[in-house]
Amino acid sequence: MDFSEFAAVKQRVMGESFPSAGDDLDGMAIDFDAYLWHSPLIKEVSVRRTGDTNNLITATCQAVPGCSMVELAAELERVWLRDLRYSAFEAHVITAGERGVHLDAVTQIAPGGFYVTGSILAETAQSATGETT
Repeated sequence: MDFSEFAAVKQRVMGESFPSAGDDLDGMAIDFDAYLWHSPLIKEVSVRRTGDTNNLITATCQAVPGCSMVELAAELERVWLRDLRYSAFEAHVITAGERGVHLDAVTQIAPGGFYVTGSILAETAQSATGETT
């Protein structure tokens, strides 16, 4: 799915339902933190609730040294699909930049039920010469 397709799907879900809040959103933020910390490719994690319905939860991570962008992208997708998404519905897109990999996602607990939007930015380690490892 490309970014424009993802953005359209996300807007549809947001328009047809309502954002997660309270204990449900707290639980998802705790899950983001726990499952990202359990990844062998991630060494630091910071998760926060934003208050913005377009991105209710944001996580920033640091990859372990030597982790490639391809490995990091695959790992973020694995964690999202296996551990974080709700089973009723999900959509996500992964982009890579100079500093790392970014996963944007939306998931819905049930048809017509609440949704969670989130993003995970996983930065790659920088070598002493400034080259990405």
